[in-house]
Amino acid sequence: MDNPAGVIVGYWGFRARVGPIRHLLAFCGIPFTNRSYIDSSDWFDKDKKELEFDFPNLPYLIDEEKKITQTKAILKYIALKANKRELIGDTDDKYIQVETALYALDDLRNALYSVIWTSGDFVAEKEAAFTKGEVKEKLDVVNKALTGKEWITGFFSIADFMLFEIIDLINDMDPARLEPYPSFVHHYERFLEFPQTKAHRESLGFVKKWFPPGKTQWNSP
Repeated sequence: MDNPAGVIVGYWGFRARVGPIRHLLAFCGIPFTNRSYIDSSDWFDKDKKELEFDFPNLPYLIDEEKKITQTKAILKYIALKANKRELIGDTDDKYIQVETALYALDDLRNALYSVIWTSGDFVAEKEAAFTKGEVKEKLDVVNKALTGKEWITGFFSIADFMLFEIIDLINDMDPARLEPYPSFVHHYERFLEFPQTKAHRESLGFVKKWFPPGKTQWNSP
């Protein structure tokens, strides 16, 4: 599975759902190149058809003959490639814990995205979401699971890469929203202490922009 030339990560020219993949590659010390699609036709009319994925989608990862789509599958592949099986759970019980956390975090991320991608009053909808809506409900669920632990499942896993991205999104969007959740802040600070995280976020491979220009009311001038 070794590929000294690194792997290719394909996604749009912004961050959104691909962040955990890039952070995990950096953490595992696996060199990678971003293939960013700025013109949508480069994906839809060309690579989506020509790269011969079983299930064409973005993000994707190409590692020599391996061609993988779907974020969770990519995260698991990276952990196995790096010989870090513990990141996906090295027992059946731990594996199920990681899977459960990943899907719960997916729900939280999707709830956040529904607010960010609104065509209505973003400020009003954000306030409602964080104080009484679906976002608050799912934040409270994840916070309860995290409280008293260093990591979301009780051990460090790929789920923590997804949680970090969610916290980073909230921190960029409105850091005051993290104040009621000290466990989130502590998780965020611990993750930022990893030398690999710091190096990645200072590298040319780090994409800061969350969403495409002109498509969302926040982070999209």
